[in-house]
Amino acid sequence: MPPKPGSPDFTKQTMVSASASSTLDLQAVIDEDECPPQDSGRGAYMFLFGACVIEITAWGFPYCYGVFQAYFDTHPPFQGQSLVSVGGVLSNGVLQLSLPPIMYYVNNFPKHRMVVMWLGMLVCTFSAIGAGFAETPLQLILSIGLLYGIGAGMLFGPSISLMAEWFNAKKSLAYGFICASGAAAGAGLPPVYTICLDRYGYKVTLISWGIITFIVTSLGLICIRPRVPSSVRPPPPSRKDFDFVKKPLFVIMLLATIVQALAHYGPSLYLPTFGESFGLSATEGALLVSLLNLAQAIGQPLQGWLADWRKSYYIPLLISTIGASTEVFLIWGFAKSLWSLSLFALAFGSTAGGFAVLRPRFAAEIVGNQGQQDRQSLLVFAILTASRGTAIVGSGFVMKSLVRTGAGNVGWGGGLAWSRLVVYTGTVMFVASLGA
Repeated sequence: MPPKPGSPDFTKQTMVSASASSTLDLQAVIDEDECPPQDSGRGAYMFLFGACVIEITAWGFPYCYGVFQAYFDTHPPFQGQSLVSVGGVLSNGVLQLSLPPIMYYVNNFPKHRMVVMWLGMLVCTFSAIGAGFAETPLQLILSIGLLYGIGAGMLFGPSISLMAEWFNAKKSLAYGFICASGAAAGAGLPPVYTICLDRYGYKVTLISWGIITFIVTSLGLICIRPRVPSSVRPPPPSRKDFDFVKKPLFVIMLLATIVQALAHYGPSLYLPTFGESFGLSATEGALLVSLLNLAQAIGQPLQGWLADWRKSYYIPLLISTIGASTEVFLIWGFAKSLWSLSLFALAFGSTAGGFAVLRPRFAAEIVGNQGQQDRQSLLVFAILTASRGTAIVGSGFVMKSLVRTGAGNVGWGGGLAWSRLVVYTGTVMFVASLGA
């Protein structure tokens, strides 16, 4: 029989339990003290550098696909094949759709995170090389879209899990720098891709990119290591890991993420083609993509810092939705020259791109201060990212149907050829602001 309250045996048992609890708490403190510091120090900065390299591999190529699309549209063997236009959207979407199962796996098997990342690097390498040998649109989008997206997800997911170990108070800022590295690659690579495509063709360009991916990504992976020792075992999976789905805030943020993603990818995908319809060269079209990504690389860390400083996502969310919507209607709608399209690319990239860095802040706000916050926050992040990927894949087909190739471009928004895309982008961006 259990001892009664007040009896000597009960008092003794209570003291033993309290002692055991204190020992466990002390052990947790000792383990934490033995770990490298969070938010600063050599280990955190080495991880951040490596994660930025991973971001370039995972996201840099999809950001630049508009340049490849413009090349494929005008060169054999893919000339006139509309299917190739979904390659970049498919890669981007699959990357994000793969995150929930990948994140759930690495949450429960953290020892495997580095293995998953190395395998992802190999998948990205061989998918890019394989795309160089593609001769049909289906072969191209399966390699450069589906397979590359899967490999990129295997790289990106575990890196975010490790980021949660290395950064806490500066998590949004760190993620802002990580996102910015992918955007910076999207700014610097399009002119390089354009020159390589014009001089050497798509085969040599894609095969070379695959080889470079292997070398550079390997160097980045060498800089990444877990902060918490692998001997620390995570708690077993539980249904409570998904309690957040019942919260109204989760539903609101999920819808806002989906709506914003439905419009976000359009300018980076169609600006080169839009510019060409007004007489811009392929090089100038690539420049527009570079400017958009460069502005995004600057805007994302700033909005991440703002979210950390204010401990709130409201102001950055409004900047990245209402601000982007205003720019679409007032700048893109009237833009017909290189300078005006460049102005739009800089403005849109610096505002709309900031929405992506808010997902860690969304996740923390949804989960709140409770046990296993990091595990749940990572799952929320993965689900929000997957919903964004679903929306991006769908948006590719929606936006393709809005563009009337060959129609007149006289009038606001690029006339009959482009005005429906411009109205769609601006309106959907504004609707996403209702999530605030």
